[in-house]
Amino acid sequence: MLLAMGLIKTVNHYFWVLVLLLSTLLELAMLTSWQNRFGVYKSPVVWLVAGIAFCIAAFFLTGFKKPEIPKSLKTVKWWRHLIVFGIFIIGSIYCAFQLREVFWGYPIDAKASDIIPSLQMYVQRLLSGEVVYKPLQFEGYHVDPTYFPMLWAPYIFSEVLSIDYRWTAYFVFLFVIFLYNFQLVKSSYSIFELALKALIPFFFIYRYRLFAWGTFGYAVELLPIAFYLFLMLTVFHKNRYLMALGILLCLLSRYAFTFWLPLYLLIYWIEKGFKKVFKVSLYVAAGVLLLYVIPFLSKDWSIITKGLNYYAKTASTQWETQYWQAPGEKPHHLTKGNSFAIYFYDLEELKVEERLALNKKVHIGVCAFAALLLGLGYFFFRKRGLNIKMYLLIGLKFYLLIFYGFFYVPFAYLYKLPLFLSIAVLYYIPLIQRKEPIIA
Repeated sequence: MLLAMGLIKTVNHYFWVLVLLLSTLLELAMLTSWQNRFGVYKSPVVWLVAGIAFCIAAFFLTGFKKPEIPKSLKTVKWWRHLIVFGIFIIGSIYCAFQLREVFWGYPIDAKASDIIPSLQMYVQRLLSGEVVYKPLQFEGYHVDPTYFPMLWAPYIFSEVLSIDYRWTAYFVFLFVIFLYNFQLVKSSYSIFELALKALIPFFFIYRYRLFAWGTFGYAVELLPIAFYLFLMLTVFHKNRYLMALGILLCLLSRYAFTFWLPLYLLIYWIEKGFKKVFKVSLYVAAGVLLLYVIPFLSKDWSIITKGLNYYAKTASTQWETQYWQAPGEKPHHLTKGNSFAIYFYDLEELKVEERLALNKKVHIGVCAFAALLLGLGYFFFRKRGLNIKMYLLIGLKFYLLIFYGFFYVPFAYLYKLPLFLSIAVLYYIPLIQRKEPIIA
């Protein structure tokens, strides 16, 4: 009987490991080599199913595993450092050479993309003492400033040292991966698992370099990705300043986690008490005041409304056939196979602006429902030995899959974020079954 139960447990473990790995590869493929492979209608379904399958597999593998106290670095054998950080150094250098070719092939030009030129204007205005949040003027048009400080302030480093902004985003990403590697070396994984997990971030970049290199040339999405990975590293951290920093970096950059954040704080309140969640919230609020409200928003309170109006204008523009497309073609970004926005666009009985408005309402609704579902799951499983940190990490990826799956301005570079969050989850999941609990 014990032998049969052990066999069933082993088979169950490796079944979910297989689902985990296959869903990871499929999600990656749908954003790179297989982008739009199944057409504009089926591709978003395949991508979303792959991402959700990853979350389900990760939950079954770690959802009820007890956290393990990490080993002391002093007790970690030298060869574990050699494997993990050796791969980190080699992977970083190799990807740097790959990205250098991309950067050379995509010179910064506002006519091709105004993302990086806009960031440059923010930083240059700050350094020259000008008003940062005023319209950004380009040839033939202007952009109302919408970026929060942590999307552009890190590039002060780039501007002062005359470094391409895209390198700064890559360096910040590498720094966070370096922090994750310290968690990795303190684990009990085998040599094979150590090497495989250390390779994952660079494998993702490599695949993007092969099949979707423009997302590195025109955008700097590795910066908010790094912030979200740092947030996942600090979930339920003992140091409340680090917890607050993780939240603040995301809140003042790519704030897509809006509905997940209250759930995170609520769970932290239930598990750790009001005093601790109050302190973390106070630190976050202080950071928002010091970094955004006092230096910028207080000078012009209309910044937020102007930004929201410009976002609405941008969305409307992207729901039109672009000037370089053939007349009557469907809007370019809606046909990349990433979002369900194409379904709403095809509701011909409604006017285009009505279709967009409906997509926005559904987007808010499904995001709220995803957060509610995660909340209900927490209350249902918490008395059953739930690994709360892993639940929150998996839940964040799940929430962002829903957020971007129904997003109405589905720029391709945005979809890196939910994919790259898999790195954090994968680092904590044992592929080879063993008796010892994992780090959480």
